[in-house]
Amino acid sequence: MKRVIDTASIREVSLPFSDGLLSARLWKSGERTVVGVPELGLHCYGVSESEAVFRLFTTLLKYYRQLKAHEERLGDRGLDHLAQLKNWVAGIEKRMTSNSSSESRLVPFRGRFR
Repeated sequence: MKRVIDTASIREVSLPFSDGLLSARLWKSGERTVVGVPELGLHCYGVSESEAVFRLFTTLLKYYRQLKAHEERLGDRGLDHLAQLKNWVAGIEKRMTSNSSSESRLVPFRGRFR
């Protein structure tokens, strides 16, 4: 027996660092929150919205590492997922690495402790 989902309760949420290439959908199913990436067919569950989103984030990173480790054995679908996740991970790495322009805006911390 399939569970019927109220499509009015499904909302589109932005996936961090995705630049619109990957979307995420969030909804409630009973007491649990479900978040999924339809392009990859992945879904994660949590008691709260933040827990479900965190689980999805870590699952996407693990999935990317698995795909990358077995790239030579992947079929068309796996290679497509790997290409989408490569762009997503590149966006994460780009944001996390500091560039020279951001370093020039840093203010040195010079506190006096007595």
